[in-house]
Amino acid sequence: MTYRALYRTYRPSDFTEVAGQKHITTTLQNALLNNKVQHAYLFSGPRGTGKTSIAKIFAKAVNCMHAPVANPCNQCEHCLGIQDNTISDIIEIDAASNNGVDEIREIRDKVKYLPGYVKYKVYIIDEVHMLSTGAFNALLKTLEEPPQHVIFILCTTEPQKIPLTIHSRCQRFDFKAITASEIVAKLGEIIEKEHIQIEDAAVEQIALFAEGGLRDAIGLLDQVRSFSPEHIHLNDVNQVCGAVSYEKQIEMVEAIFNLRSTEAIQSMNDLVVEGKEVHKIANNLLDFFRNLLMFKNVGPAENAPSLYANERFVLLSKAISNRRIFFSIDVLIKAINEIKWSNAPKLFMELAFIKMTDSETDSDARILDTLEKLEHRLEAIESRKNGVDDLPKSAPSPILEPEMKQDPFIDEDIIIDEETEVEESTDITDEPAVSPPSNSFLDLTHTYRIEFVEDVLNNGNREDKIYLTNNWNRLSRVSVSNAGQQYVQGFTNGTVVASSFDKIVVTFSSAGICNQMMKPSIKSMVREALNKAFGRDIDYIALPEDVFSSIAEEFATLWRQGRRDIKLSPIVCPELRDVSTEESESVVEKEQKIVADALNIFGDIVKVKK
Repeated sequence: MTYRALYRTYRPSDFTEVAGQKHITTTLQNALLNNKVQHAYLFSGPRGTGKTSIAKIFAKAVNCMHAPVANPCNQCEHCLGIQDNTISDIIEIDAASNNGVDEIREIRDKVKYLPGYVKYKVYIIDEVHMLSTGAFNALLKTLEEPPQHVIFILCTTEPQKIPLTIHSRCQRFDFKAITASEIVAKLGEIIEKEHIQIEDAAVEQIALFAEGGLRDAIGLLDQVRSFSPEHIHLNDVNQVCGAVSYEKQIEMVEAIFNLRSTEAIQSMNDLVVEGKEVHKIANNLLDFFRNLLMFKNVGPAENAPSLYANERFVLLSKAISNRRIFFSIDVLIKAINEIKWSNAPKLFMELAFIKMTDSETDSDARILDTLEKLEHRLEAIESRKNGVDDLPKSAPSPILEPEMKQDPFIDEDIIIDEETEVEESTDITDEPAVSPPSNSFLDLTHTYRIEFVEDVLNNGNREDKIYLTNNWNRLSRVSVSNAGQQYVQGFTNGTVVASSFDKIVVTFSSAGICNQMMKPSIKSMVREALNKAFGRDIDYIALPEDVFSSIAEEFATLWRQGRRDIKLSPIVCPELRDVSTEESESVVEKEQKIVADALNIFGDIVKVKK
């Protein structure tokens, strides 16, 4: 006996065996039981979803010898004859190859004859949208006033191509794509009956690849069984259907996430060499990012794919942000649209990978990557807040201090702005520490104003902080006076830790450098360089790293307690000193010298106005 394909062997024989179309089978069964059968039906929907199968079941049910019944008995002479295609009153027509006016006129001429064996003649016209305009016109009159013994069932995958005059004369049923879980369940029944050895992940991959078509899924199962008769593994399915394995998808996404364009492109090239189609790679990646988004925001569903149990996938979902996923999805969708109309699909995928991994300073990928890292560090700090909250405000946190040195807590979510002045000096190296007078409080409020820091932290602009950090090297290229060049160059060694757009906090490794940078004359030169580099007036405060670490910790603690518009403790550091008056003292000295020189040269004719 010749082999019969699985999709033909397991074609549903009654409504209970139909998968995923409950809304249609229930309606038709009720119509059959109540003798409310229409003269014309229009079945529309994706391929492989059961349109012609249900049409044939309906033809059996309406002609069953036990009618009216909700289901054909599949035992009587009529049901068996229709099942075996031995009853000529059930006519199946392929409109793709019989789309002319003459074929439809022949149908129109024959419908007036009574059926020879059963109660109703049933015309099942598949791919009816392929009929020509003349053929539709020829069919129109018959659909409008058909004989009582004729039923038309029109099946199509493109209902928009059918004239409205035909639509209005039919009862329309829209078939939906069958869900992956329903396909898996149906495949499970076939696998059990056929005693097929197959991994669960392989069944799931078949269901996903079928894209809602049960017939495609069963056909693929049949094909994979021929490829690997003994035992079917997930990799066997991937090889047969051209899909990309989960491990390879994770490998590519990890490379994209870490901005490693070479690795991502090489992974794609390896797949192309293996025979994978570029559009399939793109679609698989798009589906992977969709799964990341769903798992991250919705969590595992009842019928979640096995990918959700993959440890690397779970780690990726925690590491990658929604905005990064959306960015990647947007890039892939554009690439897929370009690939459809291109003779060089690989080129567009390579460009997509480069865009998603672009490490240039101003690139979207770089900015998103930086934001992501800062967010995760913030989460890590937040997760330890119970230990942090118990610490005194003035003491540096042993938990936060290591990370504060490089990128303090506040610089992740905040950024600064206000006004101060600087003065000139001949050296930017560390100054010797200045010890405060014994038994007295060192007043720093004129130079190191905590109100400035409060303003920056309370009005932090995180995006601007990242922008300044990524473009900080612009300062070294700004043209300034010879006297100011060394100070601007020294200022670039600082780290922007917070910004409020017009004010920033910059940290340095030592208090001596901070004292230099806060002198009014030096500050004026640095601010001029900042204006030239970034096109706006930016004021700053320079603080030692450990001082800002303590300030940031105090701010974070108060923020977690629900405080807003936070007021902080004054800045206290033995090495810092008030340099706000240095410029005015220098000016007085210069004025006195100028007056003395003038009197020596010109004598009494010089008059000094107070």
